[in-house]
Amino acid sequence: MDCRVIALGFVILCLHFGPASGTLLKPVTNVKWKSFNFRTTLQWEKTSENVVYTVRLTDKKSDWKKKPECTQMEATSCDLTSLMQNVNATYFAEVLSFDVTITEENEQPPFTKSPEIQLLKDTEIGQASFKIVKNETEIQLTIEDPLTHIRFSNKTPKTLRDIYGPELEYKVFYWKDRTSGKKTKIVKGQVLLMDVDPGFSYCFSIQPYIRSLYKNGQESSFQCTHSSEGFLSDYGLGAYALVGLGVLLILSIFIGITVFLCRRKTVHNIPEANPLTV
Repeated sequence: MDCRVIALGFVILCLHFGPASGTLLKPVTNVKWKSFNFRTTLQWEKTSENVVYTVRLTDKKSDWKKKPECTQMEATSCDLTSLMQNVNATYFAEVLSFDVTITEENEQPPFTKSPEIQLLKDTEIGQASFKIVKNETEIQLTIEDPLTHIRFSNKTPKTLRDIYGPELEYKVFYWKDRTSGKKTKIVKGQVLLMDVDPGFSYCFSIQPYIRSLYKNGQESSFQCTHSSEGFLSDYGLGAYALVGLGVLLILSIFIGITVFLCRRKTVHNIPEANPLTV
């Protein structure tokens, strides 16, 4: 009787941990989320060989969901964006480990639960793009809201403003040439009109900001306007003095050449005296 019990236990262990590979299956480790502009991927580290993985997801209020691409797969990451379109939900997932020889998921395998993720709070927000139009006394900065991987029912992508609404603001950082002070303005919409000093160039960068979450996005690279006065504005009074000296030098050379040619012409026009003439 004891031998039968031992044999039965051995069979169960073999079925549970994979007799074909002879490998003891272990739960995966370091399960973490990576979410950028609401494109969300689950990643993990393998702990066993000859293993395939199945990922399942829930928002606590619904049944487990799976993606065909993330079922019985060998990869160690799974893009779950299409199953996570409700940005208000709190999600978690499980990574199940199966022996590569098993084709049916009948038994409860080793699994690891992910941390919870709430996309509005946890997704990383990327840079926004902008354009600058400048005249003599005013700059207009126009911001383009970044697109996300959350979609409307017609499959078109939503922007950050579609998701966050009036909570989306932009920090605009700017500075004037020949100054070291960097200033900040908060823009609640997509357009900033700003008075500027004539003859100076200005540089700008922007950063998305979610006011209610105190959440910053990535800061953009900076763009600079060009001074309407060009070289003279860029180099100040020294440039004016240099240009002035250059103009005086050119005038002096021109006057000198003119005087020389006039004198030479006058000399040629004087008749030579004839020594034989009385």
